Amino acid sequence: MVPVTVQRALGLAAQRHAHRVAVRHGNTTLTFAELDHRAAAVAQGLFRAGVTRGDRVAVMLPNCADYIVIAMACAKAALCMVPVNYRFTGAELRRQVDDCGAKVLISDQGFRQQVADAEFPETMRIVHDRVALERMVAQASADWQAPQAREDDLFYLGYTSGTTGKPKGAMITQRNRALAYHYWALEFGIGSQDVGLHCGPFHHTAPFTFTLTQLFMGGQVVVLDSFDAEAASVAIARHGVTWSFMVPFMLERVLETTLDRDSAPTLRMLISGASPLSTRTKTRVLDRFPGVSLHDFYGATEAGVVTNLRPEDQLTKTRCVGVPIAEIEVQIRDEQGHTITEHDVIGDIWLRGPTLFAGYFNDPVKSAEVSDGPWCTLGDVGHLDQDGYLYLVDRRKDVIKSGGVNIYPIEIEEVILREQGVRECAVTGLPDERWGEATTAFLVLQDAANQELVHRHVQELCQSSLADYKRPKAFRFLSALPRNANGKVLKRELRQIA
Repeated sequence: MVPVTVQRALGLAAQRHAHRVAVRHGNTTLTFAELDHRAAAVAQGLFRAGVTRGDRVAVMLPNCADYIVIAMACAKAALCMVPVNYRFTGAELRRQVDDCGAKVLISDQGFRQQVADAEFPETMRIVHDRVALERMVAQASADWQAPQAREDDLFYLGYTSGTTGKPKGAMITQRNRALAYHYWALEFGIGSQDVGLHCGPFHHTAPFTFTLTQLFMGGQVVVLDSFDAEAASVAIARHGVTWSFMVPFMLERVLETTLDRDSAPTLRMLISGASPLSTRTKTRVLDRFPGVSLHDFYGATEAGVVTNLRPEDQLTKTRCVGVPIAEIEVQIRDEQGHTITEHDVIGDIWLRGPTLFAGYFNDPVKSAEVSDGPWCTLGDVGHLDQDGYLYLVDRRKDVIKSGGVNIYPIEIEEVILREQGVRECAVTGLPDERWGEATTAFLVLQDAANQELVHRHVQELCQSSLADYKRPKAFRFLSALPRNANGKVLKRELRQIA
C-alpha cells in the first residue's frame, strides 16, 4: 500500500515542479529542487548530530526560508519537528524542550540569551545560527538514503498550553498532515498557479500548515519575517500574491494602509481564522476588496481546519464559523455526553475526522479527557443551526485569543499571585477591536492603600516572567471577585463588570 505521508507528498511536489520558484523570503529565492536538496542536506546533518528516526527536533526561529527547509528535512528523515515560540523566556523554552525530549535545538543568533538562560545540559545539541546550519548543508552526501516514513510517524508536536503545570504537545502524524494539505487545498481552492503570502509566525499551526499546503500544490510562497501591514501590502503588490491567511488583527492593520483592489489586482482570496472575525472588520474587508473571496474558519492545532464560512455565506450568517470541511464531522453534546439533535441548542463541540491529532505527547490522561473513541472535543461551546452551520458561543477553559494567539489565564494568575500584596486574582479576555480580546487582570489587594506600589510590582513580575504577548494589557482593582456557591470565580460576571 502506498503510504500517505508528508515525506511523500512534499517530495513528489518537488519532483513535479523542480524548476519553479517555491519560496521567496527577502533576498532569498529557492526553487523546488533547491528546497528539496537543502532539506535532504539538513536531514543528513541532523542524523550526524546523533538523532534517529522518531526523535524530536526543536526549532526556535523567526519566519525564514530555512524554517521550511527544516520542516521538510524532518519529514524526509522521519523526525518530529517541535516549533518553539521565539518570544519565550529561557525558562519557558526549557520547559517545552524538556517536555518533548528534543535532542537538538535549531535556533538563531538573536535568541542566544534565551538559549543561555534555558541552561540546557551538555548533552543537548544546539545549532546556534545559520553558519552552523550551512556547515551541515556543506557536509551532505549525494548518496544518503532517507528512511521510509510511516503514516503514524510524528511529523510535529504543536504545543497548545502555557508553562504552568504540564504543557500539552499535540501529536500530529505524517498521515494527518498530508491529508490536511489535500483537504485545505480542496476547501480553499489553492492551486499550482497561486502565490501565497505568509506573515504569521511559523511556530503557530495555521501559518505553518497553509505554507506547506501551497508547496504541496506546487505554488509559490512569499514569506515575511513577521507581520507588518505596510510590508504585507508591498509584498502583495510586488509579487503578484493571489491569497493570504491573516488573523483578524492583521486584516484590521492592513485596512489602515492604502492597499485596495486596484493596487492588488492579483489578490483573489483572504482567509481569516484563529480568533473571532468581527462583523465590522468583515464588512470593511469586503468593501475594500470587492471581488476578493473571504473565508473565515474555525480550527485548532489538534484538528486543523474544522469548519469554514465560505464567501457566499459571509453576509447571510452572522458570527458563524461555517460548515465542516471535507471528511470532518461535528456534533453538539450536552454535559452528560449525549448528542443534541435539536437546532440552536448550546452544548460542547465534538469533532471526528482523519486530520484530528493522535493525542497529547506523553499525557494519556489528558488525551483521554478530550477523547471519546474517534471523537474529540477542544473544550469549545457552540450550536448548529438548521442548515448545519456552526456558531461558537464560549470556551469551556476560558482561553483568551488575542491577536491570533492563545493565552492561558492560569499561567498569568500564578505569576501575579507571587506578589504578596495581591489577595486574589483572575485573568480573562475582554472584547477589543484591535486584538479580538485584550488580556485583563482583576486584582483584589491585601491593602487597597498600596494599589500603586502593588500595581508596579505586578507589572515587573509579568515583565520578567512572561513572554510579552501574555502580559495583561489592563489591570482592574476590585474589593472582591464574584464567585458561585462552590467558590469558583465567575469570569462571565467579570466581563459584565468591565
